[in-house]
Amino acid sequence: MKTQILGKNQGSTKKKADYNLIYNRFLVIFAFLAIGSFLLAFFYIPLSKIMRYAFVKDQTFSFSEFSEIFTSSLNLSAISFSIFQALLSSLICFLLGFPISFFMAKYTFPGKKLLLNIMTVPFVLPSIVVLLGFIVVYGENGWINTLWNIITENDFPLIKLFGSFQGILLAHVFYNISVVIRMLIPAWENIDYEQIEIARSLGANRFVCFFKIILPQIFNYILSSFLLIFTYCFNSFAIVLYLGEARFQTIEVRVYRLMTSSFDFSGGASLALLQLLINSLVIILYLFFEKKTRQMARGKNISFSKIAIQFSRKHWKNNLFLALFIIHVILVALFSILPILAVIIASFIPFKSGISIFWGYGQLFSFSPNSLLGTSPMRIILNTFWFASLTMIATLFFSLMIVFLLRNRYQKINNFQVSRADSLISFLIIIPMATSSITLAIGLFLQFQTSILFAGSVWIIIILAHVLISIPFTTRSILASYNRIDLDLLNIAATLGSSRIQIFRKIELPLIKNGLIVGAIFSFAISLGEFGATNFLARSEYGTLSIGISKLLFSRTLQLPASMATILIIITVLCFFFIHKIGDIDFKV
Repeated sequence: MKTQILGKNQGSTKKKADYNLIYNRFLVIFAFLAIGSFLLAFFYIPLSKIMRYAFVKDQTFSFSEFSEIFTSSLNLSAISFSIFQALLSSLICFLLGFPISFFMAKYTFPGKKLLLNIMTVPFVLPSIVVLLGFIVVYGENGWINTLWNIITENDFPLIKLFGSFQGILLAHVFYNISVVIRMLIPAWENIDYEQIEIARSLGANRFVCFFKIILPQIFNYILSSFLLIFTYCFNSFAIVLYLGEARFQTIEVRVYRLMTSSFDFSGGASLALLQLLINSLVIILYLFFEKKTRQMARGKNISFSKIAIQFSRKHWKNNLFLALFIIHVILVALFSILPILAVIIASFIPFKSGISIFWGYGQLFSFSPNSLLGTSPMRIILNTFWFASLTMIATLFFSLMIVFLLRNRYQKINNFQVSRADSLISFLIIIPMATSSITLAIGLFLQFQTSILFAGSVWIIIILAHVLISIPFTTRSILASYNRIDLDLLNIAATLGSSRIQIFRKIELPLIKNGLIVGAIFSFAISLGEFGATNFLARSEYGTLSIGISKLLFSRTLQLPASMATILIIITVLCFFFIHKIGDIDFKV
């Protein structure tokens, strides 16, 4: 009797395990088809359209169109400028951010977190908001030049913002300096200081200790931050489009102008593919060094001794260095916060007498059409939040599908292990990550320009572009939480007969909840301020706040665009605050 009961139980368990295995495979196939169909239809096929314009001439395969980009002086100038300004911007960010990262890692003082967050805010702002802030502060009639003219009693500006290389560098440094600071703080904290103490006891001076011991330990962190800033500056669009004028162009700006002004689709497509190739190489290098930083930090206890700021009468040299550190940090903090405050203040400055200081905000909620915007300000606000909300929902769904594929080990129901498909899927995700917003928009335009979808519902294509831009960031945010799950929990649950959906609902979902929330906020914030793809695709009635600001940059008053930018600043800062509270701001692509 016992044998019969035992046999029935074993049979029941086997049937349940077989059912779970079939069900798991069904879920994997569904996830693969969902994300595969999406990427194929809205990324890889549009990308093939770009390749067709670059490599097909007179219905035959040819390199002539692609090679012609190297015969144009304007194209060569855009390529060389993109690389040079990205290298120089990255170097300046490193030189300014490196000492601050040490100071923030070494010293404790009241308001330290607030100060670090203030210097981080520019990084999360939409580029068009940064541009507006720079016009208010550093423009020809901006605060700095006005003050300079009053002091010197002449009409020559101290800073030439438009059509100048220094204006572009200034904006890029403002935008990216926090990347160096944030990414190098863990580098200082993970240094093995026992090696330094041993070297000092053997007579090594500070320079020897730095170059022989410290630098090798933080070198991968430095390269990772440098490559990441290079990527952001290399793909800069809005800042160079407006500040560079006709004199300076990145590849991104050159592609945009070839496609929209010259209607040279072959030239634009060829340059876009070259940019994609360079981006892919840089991002692969970045991921390689970023992985090495994680391997170096794994299992290490933070041994960096943090001390309070204090001056000593006996050590004047230390006091001098500490004072220089503090002055440097204060200046960079002022540099980081000034354009943001300027935008907020400008939103309350009437452009003529008799106008309320709240005129700009009153106009925001008007449904009356604005001739410069091509639609009403309220329609623009509704578009912005509608696009951002739909982008967040769609991005979360597809990111979860990607994470499910990457982390689902379904070879045996009771043996969760690293999937062989990890490398392939990771590579397929890298390609959208390496594709600029303009290239994404061009691909979608070339694919759907003659379709009913583009003619009547271009807002769907705009959202698809936002989703493609957001997926890499959201996926990595969720994966960061997923990678901290103890696999033993999953193995035990699977051994006890839990299905894949039960394991996900009961174990995985609670453990990745914070990653999901951070990813959702990230995708919402990215869509909220996205400019490049939206500017390429949107018609007037589907404009967003970023597009509205760009159209009003050179109007007779900055009160209305500053009011729009202030709304974006408030929402973006709130998103940053929630991300910081739940997890941490992630600079990594």
